[in-house]
Amino acid sequence: MKRCTKCLMPETRPRITFDADGVCNACQWHERKRQIDWTERREYFQHLASVYGPEVIVPWSGGKDSVYVAYKMREFRLRPTLACVVPHLETDIGKWNRLNLCSEFPKLFINLDDEKYRRLAKKYFIDQGRPKHPWECAISAVILQQAVDLHIPLIVYGEDGEQEYGGAGTEDMTELRSEWKKPVSTEWLQKYYYQGHLDWPLPSERELDELYFTQWSKFEPWSPSEHANFAVAKGMRTEPVRNVGTLESRSQNSDKLQSLHCYLMFLKFGFGRATADTCIAIRDGWLSRDEAVTWVRKYDAEYPWKYHKDYLAYFDMSEEEYWGVLYSWANLDLLKPGGRNAWVLKESHALAPTGL
Repeated sequence: MKRCTKCLMPETRPRITFDADGVCNACQWHERKRQIDWTERREYFQHLASVYGPEVIVPWSGGKDSVYVAYKMREFRLRPTLACVVPHLETDIGKWNRLNLCSEFPKLFINLDDEKYRRLAKKYFIDQGRPKHPWECAISAVILQQAVDLHIPLIVYGEDGEQEYGGAGTEDMTELRSEWKKPVSTEWLQKYYYQGHLDWPLPSERELDELYFTQWSKFEPWSPSEHANFAVAKGMRTEPVRNVGTLESRSQNSDKLQSLHCYLMFLKFGFGRATADTCIAIRDGWLSRDEAVTWVRKYDAEYPWKYHKDYLAYFDMSEEEYWGVLYSWANLDLLKPGGRNAWVLKESHALAPTGL
C-alpha cells in the first residue's frame, strides 16, 4: 500500500493524490498555505462581516473547532448563534461540552426525529457502511434552513475538509487563489455532503442566493492542535486517557457512532482513526512520522468494544446480524481476520517499524 512520504495517509483514501515525490495532496496543501497572504483574507472576512453581519451562525458541537470558531467571530464584532444538530448516541462528555461551553453565546439545539433518524442511520450502516451519513447531511441542510428561517445570512463552519485532509480541489493553485472568496456552492454540498434527499431538502436556490456559507479555514491557517489547546483552556472536557482507535483524547468526542464510523473507515480503506489523527499531528509539527508509525500500528485497527452493546441496541440487531454487516464492508484485498471478530492489515500492506 502506497503511503504519503511526509505523513502516513495511504492511497486508499478517497480522492487522495500524490506528487512525483510521493507527497499527498493534504501535505501539499499544508505547504502551499505558507504562500497565502492571510492578512488579505482576514481583511476580506472583515468585509463579509460588515456586509452580512452582525449576526452569524456557527455550527456547534461543543468540540474544539466549533469553540475556537465561535470566539474568533467576536474579533470581527460578530454575534454568533451556535446551531447544533444534536447527534444520537451522544457521549456524556459530548453532552456536557455542548451544553456548558460558550455559555455566553445563544444556542440553538435541533433534535432530529428519533425513530426516523435511527432507521436512516441503520439503512446507511447496512447499505453504505456509513451510519453517520444522515447526520452529516443534516448538519448542512438543516443548518442552512435554520439560517433562512432566522434571517441570518452569514454561516461560518470550521474547515474545508476536502482541502485540509486530502481530497478534491487542492491541485490547482491558480483556482485556489480566487475560489476562497466565493461562498460554498450548492453543487459542492451535493457532491460531498448532501448525497440523497433523506427528508431534509436544501433551501430553494433563491433562498441560498441570499446566504453566505463559508469555512473559517479559508481565512486563517487551520490548526486542530491549536484549537484543542484553546478549547481546553476554555473548559472543554476530554476523554481521561485516549479515544478508541487513536492516541488523541481531545477531538471527536461528541457521540459514540464516531468510533464506529472510524472503524468502518479502517475496514473499507485500511486506515483508521490513528492514521487520520497522526497525519494531522505530523502536519501540525508535534509528532514525527516515525513516532506516528508506532501509534498507527498499535491502535488503528482497534474496535470500540466499550460501545458495542449501544450499537446493537441502536440498530436493533442481533450479534450475528451486526457482525455480518461489518464483515460485508471488510476489504479482503487489504485485511485478514485477526481474532474475536477483528481485522488486521495483511503483511503486504502493514506499516514496517521504520515507517516504510
